[in-house]
Amino acid sequence: MSQTSCSKNILLHLSLIEGIGPATIQKISSFIERIGGDWSLMYTFNGQDLHRQCQLHANVAQKVVTGLADIQLLEQELALIEKNNVTLITMQDDHYSALLKHIYLPPPILYLHGNRALLQQKSIAVIGSREANRYAQKVVDTVVPELVAYGYTIVSGGAIGADSMAHYATLQSQGETIVVLGSGLLEPYPVRNKKLFETIVAQNGAILSPFPLGMRANEGTFPARNRIIAGLSQAVLVIQAAVKSGARITAQFALDQGREVAVIPGDIFDPLSAGCHQLARQGAAIVSSTADILELLGVTVEQQVQLSTIPAALTHDDPIVQACNLPQSFDQLLIATQLSPSELQERLFNLTLEGHIEQNAAGLWVIC
Repeated sequence: MSQTSCSKNILLHLSLIEGIGPATIQKISSFIERIGGDWSLMYTFNGQDLHRQCQLHANVAQKVVTGLADIQLLEQELALIEKNNVTLITMQDDHYSALLKHIYLPPPILYLHGNRALLQQKSIAVIGSREANRYAQKVVDTVVPELVAYGYTIVSGGAIGADSMAHYATLQSQGETIVVLGSGLLEPYPVRNKKLFETIVAQNGAILSPFPLGMRANEGTFPARNRIIAGLSQAVLVIQAAVKSGARITAQFALDQGREVAVIPGDIFDPLSAGCHQLARQGAAIVSSTADILELLGVTVEQQVQLSTIPAALTHDDPIVQACNLPQSFDQLLIATQLSPSELQERLFNLTLEGHIEQNAAGLWVIC
């Protein structure tokens, strides 16, 4: 086995040990580099060696030794990697993202399905709420095709809502997109997006995870995923986010990492705009066009690519239109507006003719 293969396998082995994270692995890596880079020595150290040389807590050092003694743990993961045609990337590999490598405590291991070359291409994260509505869809449909036209890979988290909108819009624009999962590659979450993930790989995109192949999503996996989304990207665009949301956490990671963060302004009465507006108060840039986003990155907008203006958040003062910012049934609108059925029916008819609202496939009233 070559020294490169040896170091990759040992890094993988370390990452599989429960309770051993990037901070511990970084300390061990620094120690191995100081003594000449021979990773095979890891199997010869005892707990006292690691405690003293790597400045690990005694319990952590012993956990490492016990974990490395379980060779079956490594062999099972390597078998799954080979069986499922997974690409394993460590920080020592040329294919590891240069941007991601320079964040605080980058993930030591990345599992990848698809096009690994995307990790070296310029990219922008497009994220937002799982409850993202038609306004978010309009923004995505405006911005993403234009970012693709400028050669950007679109990074997002594969979730329902704004993330899925971003991935689909990229595919429809013949662009390339990266999904960063909050689970292992063999337990993709959410399950309902499995077909989307397969399509992304088939269309030269990539599915990425820092977690062992069989790990299921849980509350602890999503912050790690969010750090990677921010770390992979030159900028993060937030399209609708509540004050307490994963999208806002991702944006905060990006700010902490020195990345550009751009937010789409929205209706001040919409909770999904509150997170964006709060980020703006913390220093994120408010953008209203793709040109604004590119300007943040120092990109000169070329005339041959026609850029649009992002649709302004609807500020129509009609209470029916405001209510339809989220899909509404006729009965829900009766309650919201306190109109009689006949009055509401007439108002819906007129607002439809004026192009403000329409009924979707489920018969619910929504903003056009």
